[in-house]
Amino acid sequence: MSLKFVLAVNMVAVVLETLFYPLLLVSASTTLYFRFSRHEVPKMLVWNPVVLCTVLISATAGAHWMLNIVRFFHAFLWSADPGRFHLEAAKRFFSIGCVLIGDVAIIHRLWLIWNQSLSVIIIPVLGCLGFSIVGRAITYQTFELVAGASLFPTARWMTASWSLPLITNTYCTGLIVWKICKTRRTAEHVLGDGTLVPVLIVLLESAAVWTIWGLLFAIATEVGSPLQILMADLTPILVGLVNMAIYLRVELQCTRPQSDRTGVVMTSGASIIPYYVDRVSTQIPRTSSEA
Repeated sequence: MSLKFVLAVNMVAVVLETLFYPLLLVSASTTLYFRFSRHEVPKMLVWNPVVLCTVLISATAGAHWMLNIVRFFHAFLWSADPGRFHLEAAKRFFSIGCVLIGDVAIIHRLWLIWNQSLSVIIIPVLGCLGFSIVGRAITYQTFELVAGASLFPTARWMTASWSLPLITNTYCTGLIVWKICKTRRTAEHVLGDGTLVPVLIVLLESAAVWTIWGLLFAIATEVGSPLQILMADLTPILVGLVNMAIYLRVELQCTRPQSDRTGVVMTSGASIIPYYVDRVSTQIPRTSSEA
């Protein structure tokens, strides 16, 4: 593996993350502005899933971005300092944290859509727990590296690091889509015609983005390409931008007149259900079971 190529990949990662993080920050700020401006008691929104996810993803992605810049300059100024491995471990900690936030969010949404059924979330919860263990192992392994060692963790940990989130996202999105399709007639009767088409489109688009990214990262990891550095560094930004785009779409829809709203359930690596359509995840399953 060419050292110059690895250095070039790191430079590209720093540049792209620096370019895209301000966009994420503006999107997150706009989302929070719309959400807080529509409520008379903003303090009640502190524990709102949308607010929590927006703040946590923005904070973790920001921490990762700052560490990436520090790590980049540290590599040039103090290339022989073993402390660079500690910075790399911290970067991976926040990158893994972003993915975990997305996994927890989509599991929570699956739980709501399936009428708070615990049995349906067993598999993704186990996958999320497994990924947290894998993430801890990768972070610790990186932290304990010595000079001259490879920055890439062992193959089994890297395989688990991309496969578990991919399985969790695919499983949850698939079951959410299936549940919506199954209750389509009931949902359209409750919420009005045309509600489920944008639901399915957003579900599939968001799942496709994350799946494609996961597969590309898997290929880069399995072949040992330095491109995995680029993809790992950009993962927090990707998670944030995808979700902020969804959040903004929801918030802009909320600003429309009440008669024009068509409650939409949206999901992705970190998914949401707008507060005004919680009935999709509660009334619809019950109505379906009562029919």
